[in-house]
Amino acid sequence: MHDPEHPRKPSFENRIDIIAHHCPRPIRVIVISTKAFLFYHGTIRAAAMTYTSFLAVVPLLILLTAISLSLGLGSFFNTYLPILDKLFSLGLPLDNIMPILQNTEKIHLKTLGFIGSISLFITFIFSIGNLEMNMNVVWENQTSRSIPKQLLAYTPLLLLGAGFLAFFAAFITHLKKGLFEIANNTIFLEVSNVHTILTAFWIISLNVSIILLIFATIYLLPYRKGNFSYKKLLLPSLGASIAVWGATGIYLMVLAFLQKSLFTRMSLFYGSLAFIPLVLLFAFGFWAIVLYGNCLVWTIYSWPRSALKKWDWIQLPEGHL
Repeated sequence: MHDPEHPRKPSFENRIDIIAHHCPRPIRVIVISTKAFLFYHGTIRAAAMTYTSFLAVVPLLILLTAISLSLGLGSFFNTYLPILDKLFSLGLPLDNIMPILQNTEKIHLKTLGFIGSISLFITFIFSIGNLEMNMNVVWENQTSRSIPKQLLAYTPLLLLGAGFLAFFAAFITHLKKGLFEIANNTIFLEVSNVHTILTAFWIISLNVSIILLIFATIYLLPYRKGNFSYKKLLLPSLGASIAVWGATGIYLMVLAFLQKSLFTRMSLFYGSLAFIPLVLLFAFGFWAIVLYGNCLVWTIYSWPRSALKKWDWIQLPEGHL
């Protein structure tokens, strides 16, 4: 029984709410987004999504490669991975990774067969469905799309993703050949400048693609029930996507620093396996940042209702007053 003569001391959450109430709205939005992220166990969900990502990455790579080869567009891993490794100074063990990727580039849909293709596709659907389920929670939706709706929503994404990656890789190859041909046959462009142009093009294209991918994840993936205005949701989602992109870039720089200082020493003992913890840390941090961005969009979109939400942090036993 609560004693009115001895009022209960405010909890840490209450004290944060009292302080945030007198702060500008942007700070209140950040506080509420953080509370939503913690209340819905964002770190645990990020860890689960990291595990799911590693289960799905090999089937996804095989599907993307098989689709691009079936379209007659060739492979793209040999084009992308060395450039990404050089741009971000990741120090990837390419001597061990590239042979594996080259083997996947020999796999066609005909080689996989009907059962193999369906199995990989189901793995992809379940992985995206798991991501959607974790994004739905903050929108107070405990159910994901039905399987037919998942097929209708995710299949075009897979096909578009494979086609875009393959077309982009082919475009990069032709652009590189064209620039070197111009540099060798004319005086308007020097060979030394070709690498600078290609690097700038890669950096801009890569960052724009990442922002668009994050935007699609935050804006389209959550299965929101009720009357939601996607027009009103557009600007918060775009702003959150840029913020997630910036936070991910900072996080990647921190990991790159760790790779140069700590993991380089670990590699003396563990070889290329020392890179695995770094990849796990990146996947976990990335998904945590994306989930926080989802909470940020929910807070901004639902304002001022989100500012008045009561969080049941401590569930009292039944019959307790």
